[in-house]
Amino acid sequence: MKIKTIIVDDEPLARERVRTLLAAEPDIELVAECASGAEALEAMKRGRPDLLFLDVQMPEMDGFQVLRALGP
Repeated sequence: MKIKTIIVDDEPLARERVRTLLAAEPDIELVAECASGAEALEAMKRGRPDLLFLDVQMPEMDGFQVLRALGP
């Protein structure tokens, strides 16, 4: 079973770097890439990821706000 993964970062080059590193891992399935916290919340509702690469410094909604929005 593959590990469903979402990458969240407002910087395209950072997302590309993480994506490149994950491409070498056969057990990882990238289900979404998001450029903002709001996009991440929507993607998590749809994709129900097992693993989240989350930037903690993003404009408008940072990574910690994303985690709080997910609830307990």
